Amino acid sequence: MVKFAFRNSKIAGISTVIPNNERCLLNEPNLYGGNKEKINRVINSSGFLKRRITGKETTSDLCLQAANDLIKNLNLNINEIDALLFISYTPDYLMPATSYVLHKKLKLSQNCICMDIPQACSGYELGLYQAAMLINSGCKKVLLLVGDSFSKFSDMFKNNTAPVFGDAGSATLIEYDKDAEKMFFNINSDGNDFDALICENGGFRNPVKKNDFYKDEGYIYNSRMDGGRIFDFTMNNVAPNIEDLLNYARISVSDIDEFVFHQANKFILENIARKLNIEPERISTKTLTNFGNQCGASIPCTISNILSEKVAKQNLKCLLSGFGVGLSWASAIVTFDKIYCSKLNNYKEE
Repeated sequence: MVKFAFRNSKIAGISTVIPNNERCLLNEPNLYGGNKEKINRVINSSGFLKRRITGKETTSDLCLQAANDLIKNLNLNINEIDALLFISYTPDYLMPATSYVLHKKLKLSQNCICMDIPQACSGYELGLYQAAMLINSGCKKVLLLVGDSFSKFSDMFKNNTAPVFGDAGSATLIEYDKDAEKMFFNINSDGNDFDALICENGGFRNPVKKNDFYKDEGYIYNSRMDGGRIFDFTMNNVAPNIEDLLNYARISVSDIDEFVFHQANKFILENIARKLNIEPERISTKTLTNFGNQCGASIPCTISNILSEKVAKQNLKCLLSGFGVGLSWASAIVTFDKIYCSKLNNYKEE
């Protein structure tokens, strides 16, 4: 396991944005052929009920609004932003990187590093890790944008996978502070199961062909998830990753003020908590119930949804953990010290 500790890096603010279009699993006529018994069984076991999905807006649109909110409320000089990171599996284009599109829209300086990192469920922790590395290599302010709009993978709905995914975008500012408390990271990867959650078509391995479309003109991404392998992966790897990180940081479970886990599903989170001897009430599933599995954005969205007032008023040591596509799993221990943190903002169409 690869573990790291960084000084000098402070999270200064978080802003999150969700689409306006709300869907409820109870009102999805095509889900499981409309079988109410199956749908209710999924709701009870997984905790999922509602989600927000994008329309014409993209992930970058959600992240852009979050970034502008952050810039406004932190009274941030955009010329002081040294790096822009966009972390998502749903970019605007294959080329150029979406970070350059956002660089233009945010009117950032030419003295700014732009970087896209294709990650999903562990993307927020990996983004914080990359930001901390940049801070410790000379950057003073890094703008981290994390989000996804998995609802756009149209055929996921047809195989009953997409109804658990909700769309969201987030912005986090990480800045240099010589007095900042250490950030700790534990990051893992296993490409042996890369195809456990995959959209097989549309890249250069399997490029778009004229017959790769449904009758309703939706693209056949050939997206699929092997739920059994994903479940086994989380049960076998996430809790040990967190335990190793706590041992590395010499921090006990009781020293952590808040646990914020990727909103995979209620059953998975409850089992991880049990393995770690964490009281179930300390692991919130409210975000997944009302907004779905928001991939990499689920952690900043959970912070906005349930902790915005706390992180604005208190010094909180938090353990964050994300896990999924790749396969990838990553945990971080970070301190939020009276930062700006928005509530979950609704997307405002231009």
